[in-house]
Parts: sequence; C-alpha cells; structure tokens
Amino acid sequence: MPKAHARQAARSLWQAPGQAPWRAAGGFTLIELLVVVAILTSVSLLAFGVSSEDRAQIRYDDTRERLKQLRSAILGQLGPAPGKAIGGFVADNGDLPGDLATLLQRGSLVEQAVVSPQFDPQPVAASCAGSGSDVIALSDNAALLVKGHRGDYLGGLAFNGRFRDGWGNESADASDDARNFGWSLAIDSSARSLAVSSLGADNAVGGDDYASDHVLNVTKTDWLVPLQGISVTVVNFTQQDIAARNLSVSLLVFRNNSSGGEWLRYSTPIAASTCLDGTGDGLVNGISCSQSLVFSFDANCKAGDSSSGPSWVPQGQHLLLLTAHSSANLWDGSDAIEHDRAGTSTKYRYFTRVNLVPGQRPADIRMELR
Repeated sequence: MPKAHARQAARSLWQAPGQAPWRAAGGFTLIELLVVVAILTSVSLLAFGVSSEDRAQIRYDDTRERLKQLRSAILGQLGPAPGKAIGGFVADNGDLPGDLATLLQRGSLVEQAVVSPQFDPQPVAASCAGSGSDVIALSDNAALLVKGHRGDYLGGLAFNGRFRDGWGNESADASDDARNFGWSLAIDSSARSLAVSSLGADNAVGGDDYASDHVLNVTKTDWLVPLQGISVTVVNFTQQDIAARNLSVSLLVFRNNSSGGEWLRYSTPIAASTCLDGTGDGLVNGISCSQSLVFSFDANCKAGDSSSGPSWVPQGQHLLLLTAHSSANLWDGSDAIEHDRAGTSTKYRYFTRVNLVPGQRPADIRMELR
C-alpha cells in the first residue's frame, strides 16, 4: 500500500463519526489566519496613534519649557538674595538682546569684566548717556561693578549652536534662522518690549491645538524699574561736618553696545546750599543743619527737564553717588563727585551699590556716608 494511503487509513482509525477532519498539530485554517492578521493590524494602528499623540505632547511641553529657559536667560531668576546682584542678560548688559543668537555669543558686545563706572559732568539729556568729555572713572574698589556679556546665557542647552523650539522649526530665511533659530522674534523699541514665538507643529502663524503659536512676552515692566518716586536718604556718619553746597544724587547705569559700552546717568533735583551735620551738634559753621537729607528722582533722567530721557532703568546692580554742583543747574559741566569735610583738605567721594529689581522697587534707598 502506498505510504500516503497508509497514513490516511491510520487517521481514520482515530477519527470519531461526525468529527471534523484531522489536521496537523500547530496548524491554522485560513479563516483563523485572517482573524489574527486583522487583530494585529488593529492593535498596530491603535498603538501608532497613541505614540504620535505622545510625541506631539512631548514636543509641545518641550517648547513651553524652552520659552521659560529663554525668559530666564534674558531676565535671570525671579529675584536676588538680599545684597546679591541679579543675573541674566539684561542685568549684565543694561538692555534687551537684539536677537536670540546674542544670548549665546556676544558678537560685538563688550565681554564681561570688573569695570569702573564712568561719571560724566555733562551727559546728553535726550539719551541720558555720557558725552565722552571730561569723564571721571570711579576706580575705588567699593565702586566697581561686574558688567558686560558673560557668554552663553542658556547654559549649554543649545545644540550645534542653535536653540530651537520643541518642534525643531527652522526659518525659511537663512539669515533670520542663524539669528533666531526658527523662533519668531518681534522687538518694539518704543514700547521697550519683545515677543518670542514658536509657530507650533505646522511652523505657520496661527492654528489650533499643537499647531497653535506659543509666545513669550517680555514687557517694559518685566525688566525696567521706574525711578520716579524713589527717595534716597543720605545720612552723614563721617563724624565730620560737610559744608553747605548744592547737592544732588546720581545713579550710574551701564549699557552694553558695539562701541565699548556707555554709562547712563540719572539725577535728582538739586538741593541748594545744603549742609550735613556729622558731629551731632546740629550745626555746620554755625548754621543749623540736619544729619540727613532726602532726595527724590522724578520722571526724567535729568530732573526737571521733560525733554530728557525717561527715568526707567534696567534691573541689576548700579552705582548711586552724591553729586556736588557749583551752580544751581544740573548737567552744565560743573557737576562734581568730590566733597569737602570740615577741618580737612582731603576730598571725599560718597557712593553705594544698589540692586534694582522689577516688582521689588524700594520706596527709599539709604546712603550712609562714612
């Protein structure tokens, strides 16, 4: 008997009446195979859909986190510890960055260093900046400030010299892409603000859900502090009288630029023929004098001159100093920073560092003369 017929005969011995035809162990019918394929296809499609949603959410969350990192790079942390200078691009450079690449590399800006504040007796009123003539450098150790571009404000988070959004968007304009890494940057010089936007999953303006734009707004009040209304109380602890003079208080503020940086000056109104008692007897040269004086800033950098620049200063550490005048006019070239004490021919300079932070504006700053 042929082998095939023998195997068939053997199977029939074990097959009960009405039983389905015998099949080899582990085999599948065509219908079973089709059902399995359909199930696997459905599961694969479902898994793929969940994975795509997860990836979109990750990129969305990453973009929002990167906007926070950009804000921190520009403005620093929320606020300094008492007596500690605030960090961030604005505090170091006195202005907003012109593009996002400036947060990584300084370009033509001055590199960070310990610098001597510059006092100009006759600044340019419209800009509040020094004119460059007869400038006095305050090189005393207690007057020095750390200013200038300190390097990568994003702390090494950029990849291949670019800090893109979570979607990896690129700008069609190669020059803009090199400067802003695919983000949309809008700077309003008059409002002194900027907006950084991610264009979302579709890299286009507008859209819904993951295609929507995500924006970081840095407004004037986020990085500038209004001086108007801030008082400075000057107290004489020198144990020596300061003779009557025309006095005011000036604030020196650094602003970085491609020309090596400049110093802006903000002045209070002059207190005419003012003296400061240092011995506690209430008299200076027989004239009744107090141990303290109060000066207040107004709306303009040159007090009383509405044509001068506004008295809004960038957050950070600045230098406050007592200024003397041989006339009753501010910024006429006669302004000086050296003062006489009774009984000595030595000239003295009085100054103090101050930290200014938006939202933590002091009502009064105390300046102690020692």
